[in-house]
Amino acid sequence: ITRIMVWSAMPNAQGLQIIGPDIHPASLRWQVVNDTVMGGQSSSRYERKGSVLRFSGFLNTNGGGFASLRSERLNVDLAPATLIRLRVKGDGRRYSIRLYAEGERVSYQHAFATTADEWRVLELNIRDFYASWRGRRFDRPPVEARDIVGVGLILADGLDGPFEIALDRFEFDTKLVQQASIDPL
Repeated sequence: ITRIMVWSAMPNAQGLQIIGPDIHPASLRWQVVNDTVMGGQSSSRYERKGSVLRFSGFLNTNGGGFASLRSERLNVDLAPATLIRLRVKGDGRRYSIRLYAEGERVSYQHAFATTADEWRVLELNIRDFYASWRGRRFDRPPVEARDIVGVGLILADGLDGPFEIALDRFEFDTKLVQQASIDPL
């Protein structure tokens, strides 16, 4: 289940942030990986401004059709985490968060829709991520939070054209912060 909420400045216990206002911009490095690794023609880039990570580019489905951003290795204990909380402003397209597990070739992903030019908070249950490799879904048990060593963001919605998404919060947590729920898109 994906919960989408209107963000408020309500005080709550902070989860483990990897993007957020309390994180130094250079504390986690990112790498762009596009379909050019397989002959595709998509292009993308990212930039950090303050606490905001902006990922943008052009998706081209001729010869591939994906653009992605991956973190460097996370060297933290995520065992207690049960969910990922994001605050995103999108462009109306459908993106996926990817989780990378120690010793796995597959990634685990969870799709989410964005609303153009609107900040939204999403809470994604880690148990709802599914195994995927090169765009194919695999029937495997859910990823264990303790095995997560990296995260990523991918756009592979099959639509040619420009894209842009901004994240100003990405954190692992153990509880939902329920505030003004909105039906998932």
